[in-house]
Amino acid sequence: MKRVIAIIISVMSLTSFAQDQSTVSKGDFGLGIGLDYGGFGGRVAFHPAPKVGLFGGLGYNLAGAGYNVGAAWRISPDKQTCPTLGVMYGYNGVIVVEGASQYNKIYYGPSLAAGLEFHSKRKNGNYFNVELVVPFRPQAFTDDLNTLKNNPAIQFKNEPWPVAISLGYHWAF
Repeated sequence: MKRVIAIIISVMSLTSFAQDQSTVSKGDFGLGIGLDYGGFGGRVAFHPAPKVGLFGGLGYNLAGAGYNVGAAWRISPDKQTCPTLGVMYGYNGVIVVEGASQYNKIYYGPSLAAGLEFHSKRKNGNYFNVELVVPFRPQAFTDDLNTLKNNPAIQFKNEPWPVAISLGYHWAF
């Protein structure tokens, strides 16, 4: 996993500095839902180069505050539709048990993302973001989930998905 992250960051840095920076914003702020927004929350990104975004997100994930920090490779930042690849670390799993908050817990680990930015036609730098995120949840998450499944007093409403969806709208600065 560490090798994959190092390769992604190396590729991002090698390909990002040659592009003209005049058409792409230096950063953005977004509101949304998903791991990179900390659950329901916000995300701030800084673009040291047009194809590189460094971000931090903070939000509420039904069990408390969640955060994520990471980097994204923006493949075509000057196009109206821009594919992205990202890597992040932070909240990537949560267990919430209604009526038994002693079981509520937030889990942290790395995640990989692939998505699209849909830029405004007005060229103002604003965009709508959608991503699929693959969380690499810690073993403690699986262990705690299995323990709760074996508890006859707890009824499950849904199982965690192997991938997460992230949606948000961003304003350039």
